[in-house]
Amino acid sequence: MGGNRPVPSHPYTAAMAPFSRALARLDVLRVAAGALGLAVLLMVAAYAFALTTSPATPRGVVSALALIVIAGAGLLYAWRLGAGGLVE
Repeated sequence: MGGNRPVPSHPYTAAMAPFSRALARLDVLRVAAGALGLAVLLMVAAYAFALTTSPATPRGVVSALALIVIAGAGLLYAWRLGAGGLVE
């Protein structure tokens, strides 16, 4: 059926080329920071959802606020001037 067509070493080589170029353009630290930010957002959302079925406790409220403050301080530290990012 295929005749004498050469068989590629990997069947998805041509389809993966644009994906590989897109991955090469990504900054690894920004992707990691985004993933951690998403994880924090999901934890706070899960806590807020849990509040719909059970009462809030002082410990839970303090821990959620501490998580938000620590994450916010990390963002402010990461985006300060001269942190190695894009500086104009």
